[in-house]
Amino acid sequence: MPQHPRVNAPMPPTIRTALCATLVLAFASLSLAAEPAKTSPAPASHPAIAWTAAQVQAAGVTTQTVGSTAAGAAAGLVLQGTVELPPQATELLSTPVAGVVQQVLVGAGQRVKAGEPVARLLSPELVVWQRELLQAQAQARLAASKLARDEKLHAEGIIAGLRLQDSRTQNELAQLALRERRQTLQMAGASTTSDTLQPSLTLRASAPGTVLEITATPGQRLDAGMPVAKVARNGQLAIALQATPEQAQSLRPGDLLAVQGCKTPARLTAIVPQVSAGNQAVQLRADFTSAEDCLRVNQFVQITVAGRPGQGAGSLSVPAQAVVRQQGLAYVFVQTPKGFVPTAVVLGAEGTGQTLVRSGLKAGDVIAVQGLAALKGAWQGMGGGAQ
Repeated sequence: MPQHPRVNAPMPPTIRTALCATLVLAFASLSLAAEPAKTSPAPASHPAIAWTAAQVQAAGVTTQTVGSTAAGAAAGLVLQGTVELPPQATELLSTPVAGVVQQVLVGAGQRVKAGEPVARLLSPELVVWQRELLQAQAQARLAASKLARDEKLHAEGIIAGLRLQDSRTQNELAQLALRERRQTLQMAGASTTSDTLQPSLTLRASAPGTVLEITATPGQRLDAGMPVAKVARNGQLAIALQATPEQAQSLRPGDLLAVQGCKTPARLTAIVPQVSAGNQAVQLRADFTSAEDCLRVNQFVQITVAGRPGQGAGSLSVPAQAVVRQQGLAYVFVQTPKGFVPTAVVLGAEGTGQTLVRSGLKAGDVIAVQGLAALKGAWQGMGGGAQ
């Protein structure tokens, strides 16, 4: 039987084009399936570590509930400090004129109100000032009367304008001298409305406070400017604190500080941008402006960082030991009904013993804070963190 050679008929162009397109799409699909998605932000979910209560206890795992905190990584930080009296809270009562102390009306440690008498002086110089005030008042009245008369005469064409201008100048000088004498007596605390001469002067407290020291005694002669008493104004105390440079990095001016023995918190106002040469500590300053009577000057106090006003409620702080690292990422073990789930978190500032968590957790989550080595070992045994 004769054999005929097989002839391969050429493929039509339309079929060849469709076949090539099909193959290209198939290879593209395989490539996309094999390549991991790079644009998806969702983290990979990890299986829960399902341990029994006995296993959790044997591994030494303890938990803690995550709570919202406004103090960030510094929450719970305990510092020691000394109560001080800031310069702006100290009022020094001094004699505005020379005189003799007649009577001291208060004692050290006594509370005084604004305007309350503190001491009385007898001053001959005060009599001179009062006499000069009365003379200035008389001269001012005379200059004003002369000016009124000259203005009338000038309007009638009897006197020249130069004479009227001289009367106006004299009246201005007389009024200026009167204001000067009146202000001098007001600064001294003396009356400016009396027509009689009063050599007695009463020194009064300008603000409510506590008398710290009495420096004058009855019968003592004092020159102008000499101190009589020192008064500490109420509600203005400062607390000098010290912290390590690491602790200071987690603090910010405005942080609220709970003071032991006081209901009202203090407020951190200053962090000195240098360390002490002796102990390498950073000096801090807090203001206590409450009227609460719970602190004394030079008292040693213990304060605890309590909060940071203005920071959102979503700011969470967890113990630093609760965070584990795996392939460059930070994780915490969140306890769920199914077990401990490794959960990726984004960290913020880190301070002494605390770490700020920006995302990945919510208030109320229960996380493991001890026994992390056993949990991480169990997680890695399950293939945790594998690509």
